Amino acid sequence: MLDQILSKIRLEGDHALGHHQNVELSSAFQAIVSLPHQRAVGYEALIRGRALDGSVVAPPQLFESAKSLQDLVYLDRLCRALHLQNFKRADSRDNWLFLNIAPEVIVHGWRFGIFFAELLKLIEIRPERVVIEIMESPLLEERQLNRSVDFYRELGCLIAIDDFGAGHSNFQRIWRIKPHIVKLDQSIVRHAVNNPVARRMLPNIVATLHEAGSLVLIEGVETHEEAMIAMHANIDLVQGYYFGTPRMGVQDAEEARPVVAELFGQYALDIAKRSGRSRYPHHIQAMLVAKQALQTGAEDLESLDCIRQLLALPGADRCYLLGSDGVQIGGSVLADHRYGTASGRFAPLAAGNRASWLRRPYLLRALQGSEDVHLTRPYLSVATGRLCVTLSVAYPFGGSPRILCYDLDHETLEAAPIDDAMVIESAAAL
Repeated sequence: MLDQILSKIRLEGDHALGHHQNVELSSAFQAIVSLPHQRAVGYEALIRGRALDGSVVAPPQLFESAKSLQDLVYLDRLCRALHLQNFKRADSRDNWLFLNIAPEVIVHGWRFGIFFAELLKLIEIRPERVVIEIMESPLLEERQLNRSVDFYRELGCLIAIDDFGAGHSNFQRIWRIKPHIVKLDQSIVRHAVNNPVARRMLPNIVATLHEAGSLVLIEGVETHEEAMIAMHANIDLVQGYYFGTPRMGVQDAEEARPVVAELFGQYALDIAKRSGRSRYPHHIQAMLVAKQALQTGAEDLESLDCIRQLLALPGADRCYLLGSDGVQIGGSVLADHRYGTASGRFAPLAAGNRASWLRRPYLLRALQGSEDVHLTRPYLSVATGRLCVTLSVAYPFGGSPRILCYDLDHETLEAAPIDDAMVIESAAAL
């Protein structure tokens, strides 16, 4: 089949063109940018079709024209051969080429003979430069999927799961096949723009995929806001019109550098705004004062002026003490004007006395040896039914540390104005 496919490809200038059923085929490449490296490190190959009358034939229409499985395998292989030839001529670096394979071809292509290994050898592209994108599909039974993944992995190619987060994608498949790259569906970044919960969850999804051993790419990034969501989620690779449109040749690898550099500048400002130093300067200073008072041996929080001063600050909800074992010492001291009370559905969890908070980030960070004030990410408070953040600081007490914890209402403080001078100072220090 290889000779038959190559006979349908001709050179026209520096670009190879294919021909299939009165449709002229060409390649377009869209840059895939590494945010840390601030440049393109790969390109996704996209098929372009044009009928004899000049009208555009969209990829779905092109592949729907295949009347049998054999026709579909042939067309899929023709597209890949065309992309590889054009990429060979266009890219002088060691960048990746991302290739899509139709799900049906993943399942049944082996029945039509060896093709891809011979094609790579003929065109002289090393397999490790090729990323095979496997689209999530109900057609892909685990046994069939594993067989295909094993073939491309043993060949030396990288494996990417495409459109993760949409349709039939699931983490179980990620854990089983261990892809080198996971491409998050563009719907994820769209949801994150409009849904604060989705935006807060995205970094955790990315962290889970990183722990599974995969790089994470998000596609369909079209706006500055979407690009910044990718920055804050610790995404490795980005793709979309914001970083470059598809073109017949490959985009210069350095073209995205000014765009990404601007994102890093904005990221530094955003981090400074979110940091306790700029958002909670008065709360942090009051915590340090309270720590000094508690180091003298005081234990009754309710009787201390420094605790009353903490609870009088904007957004304050409660203060409480933990031992080094994470067990809460006594009850919580509440602010007079709290911003919410827990629903009755959380009533069994409301009382904190003798509860163990050993697994909480605010305790673990405070016990790491630093006597600085630590700040958590927002989380649901079962005491108020609202998002809160916790400030914590450790201090010596009778030979073992104790930890003062201070809960703030995140929803209230998030809307509060920020000291711009402190933001700029904090960003300059990053």
